[in-house]
Amino acid sequence: MPSPVPSASESSIVHEPLPLASLWRRFGAFVHELLFLVAYLFIVGLIFASFSGESMSSGRPQVLAGPVAVLQQVYLFLSIGAYFIYFWVDGRRTLAFKTWSLRLVSAEGGDVTRKQAVIRYVATWFGPVLGLAMYMMIGRTGTAWWIFGVFANFLWAFVDRDRQFLHDRVAGTRIVRDRDQMAVR
Repeated sequence: MPSPVPSASESSIVHEPLPLASLWRRFGAFVHELLFLVAYLFIVGLIFASFSGESMSSGRPQVLAGPVAVLQQVYLFLSIGAYFIYFWVDGRRTLAFKTWSLRLVSAEGGDVTRKQAVIRYVATWFGPVLGLAMYMMIGRTGTAWWIFGVFANFLWAFVDRDRQFLHDRVAGTRIVRDRDQMAVR
């Protein structure tokens, strides 16, 4: 049986755009996300260690060097990316976003595409890479200005006209309050 055709009044319903989440709610979710990320990295790190032959037989973790160390860094980068990209696309949310009643949407308010999620993930690393570069130029004996580089993506929100993080601006995404959760609270 064919689906009924919506009437003109039903098809022209325009939903109000979801309100942007406050900076403090987004920062809270960021800290919450870091706690989950530590646990996630512990698990994927153990998986890598079991396959790479890394051991703690001497009571101390083995320090990886050479190609294995590079492989480990690539593995962790891709593992973190897989985690976030999976939860950012098709309307899914991380546990931190669910807890804080947040949703990642495209700039138009729809679900985030895989391409947007990949761009957002790569752009999220702008700040840490900048911080690392600043640290390498300043060195340990210099000041701690490099810390501002690490958090550049988040500090961007204080000068952005819409208070968006840099990686959201680059990827064309927005963090909004979840409409369903707003009705409950």
